[in-house]
Amino acid sequence: MTEQTPDSDSGPITDRSDAQASGRHRWLTGRIGQWRESGLITDEQSRAILDFESVGPPRFRLGLRFNRLIVVLSTLGAVLIGAGLISFVASNWDGIPAMAKLFLLLAGQITTFWAAYQLQFVRGYPRVGGAIMFAGAAWFGANVFLVAQSYHLATDNPDLLIWWFLGILPLAYITRSKPITVMAVGIFTVGISWKAASQTDDADSALLVIGTLILTAAAIYAIGMLHLRRENLKFYAGPYLIGGALLAIGLTYLLTFDGVFNELQSSRSPALTGPYLALAAIVSGISIAAIVVNVWNSVRSGEKLVSRFAEPGVVALVIGSGWLIATMPFSSPGPYVIGFNLLLVLLIFGSIVLGIVNKREALVNVGIVFFVIDLSTRYIELTVDMLDTSLAFIVGGLLLLGIGYAMERGRRRLLRQFGMMEVTSDA
Repeated sequence: MTEQTPDSDSGPITDRSDAQASGRHRWLTGRIGQWRESGLITDEQSRAILDFESVGPPRFRLGLRFNRLIVVLSTLGAVLIGAGLISFVASNWDGIPAMAKLFLLLAGQITTFWAAYQLQFVRGYPRVGGAIMFAGAAWFGANVFLVAQSYHLATDNPDLLIWWFLGILPLAYITRSKPITVMAVGIFTVGISWKAASQTDDADSALLVIGTLILTAAAIYAIGMLHLRRENLKFYAGPYLIGGALLAIGLTYLLTFDGVFNELQSSRSPALTGPYLALAAIVSGISIAAIVVNVWNSVRSGEKLVSRFAEPGVVALVIGSGWLIATMPFSSPGPYVIGFNLLLVLLIFGSIVLGIVNKREALVNVGIVFFVIDLSTRYIELTVDMLDTSLAFIVGGLLLLGIGYAMERGRRRLLRQFGMMEVTSDA
């Protein structure tokens, strides 16, 4: 019996395998392109799927780790360079003429953005370039304050934060950068709250600032809802939705305690000022306009009645709660505590339901985290005076472990529902 060698057939077999792999890759690329155009996945997700299929799970996980390390190191390096340049200019600030200061700041800013653009979009180093772009956005804010200082303008002015926000918001969309979008949303929130405090008779009026922050949360979330309506803007919706939800639920949780009202009412201004009312009306107007556009679009697209008005209705409730805190029509904290406890429950379960329906894991996580926080708080309030302290801690710990176990099972079901598999990291 003669032994047959496959040497003569090795070439055709290899060619067939390569052809099959190439055909599968073309088919997968075409399908992913259709999914991306239909809005099922984003550009970033499509690239991640192709990378995963081309290199396999182990190398893909390793690549993700290196990607995160590259981003962290690049961001830290860019921030350190920017801080060094700013400190050098600041140390010689008094001896530099005003026009020379302006030229140095503008030249440094332009050079930073040019280098980031070259690396991110021309040279093919998106992570390093994106990190430098993020550092440049932060440096822009420092430059705004340095320019104000060089021309002897007050630097304790909230308008400078608004200029910072207006300067970097277009940059976030031009470069498709979620980190810069998050930075812009955070700067806007701080700037509006600072502006609200400066527009009252008493700058330490905490309840007025909280009321403005609640109105700001509604505006941020409503803007995120608008982004979901446009295919080319869905990529940026996450920072607005998550930021608005976090701010609204966090402030609502804070206002569920009567002690907070008793403590803060003493610092409240006796009357609302015209500038404060104008600012609150502008922020509310942004939210209402976004709600009207969302409802109009949902009516035109023929969505169900619940889908049309459920989410806008919750945002409208948040707007009303912001004005309730600003005007404070009741002298007793009782109505506020009851109302904000009910609103907290609605926001928590609303975020979980919306996250499940819209397949947004981050929104589900926000609701679950605040559910655990609120449940733990109420447990402590009810049992700390009824049980021995050690027993209360033991029972509370067992309760939290049980909730954590149930949440983990629920989270795995959600991930399967989203069509995602949870990847465990290698030791």
